[in-house]
Amino acid sequence: MGDLAKASINVLVPVLDDVLQILRQQLDPEYVSVCNNASWALGEIAVKVGEQMHPYVEVILQQLIPIINKQGEGLNKSLLENTAITIGRLGLVGPQLASPHLHTFVKAWCISLRSIRDDIEKEHAFQGLCNMIKLNPRAPLECMIQLCDAIGSWAAPPDGLNEMFKQILLGYKNSIPPDQWAQFYATFPEYLSKRLTDRYGL
Repeated sequence: MGDLAKASINVLVPVLDDVLQILRQQLDPEYVSVCNNASWALGEIAVKVGEQMHPYVEVILQQLIPIINKQGEGLNKSLLENTAITIGRLGLVGPQLASPHLHTFVKAWCISLRSIRDDIEKEHAFQGLCNMIKLNPRAPLECMIQLCDAIGSWAAPPDGLNEMFKQILLGYKNSIPPDQWAQFYATFPEYLSKRLTDRYGL
């Protein structure tokens, strides 16, 4: 279904409601491969249909958030990554619908995606994250190290995404007194603070 969405979304659009209902029924992490494919397919459909996904964003999030929050419970790494990517893609196409839920998954999301390679799926996911943070900037405040670590995991972010990262990070830095920021920044691993300083002037 995901490959069909990538290659020929017009085939799925007339039966979108039925397709999404079938995929949602497969979001059971007890069946890792099926759940993984269903989650990935939902994300591929989302980026192809855009606003047509809006009626389904919140109900899909209600199923994906408990999966991503199984981080640390031994759940399949690929499933966690695909779930995080799909959540990000829902934030890409419907940030106003996804952003109120950001605080419930952002820490696990950042941990899940800090290790994946730079590619278009990661780009979509992080664009969605940035869209959600712009609408709900308080959500990541209790997991700022994980957020910065996820942003710093990029080897070479695309220019547009890199600018979004810069605006978000400088926004947080400028929102608190300099001495508090310095104390917080001093807790970062050296490799991370160096990368963020070199790239974003933090």
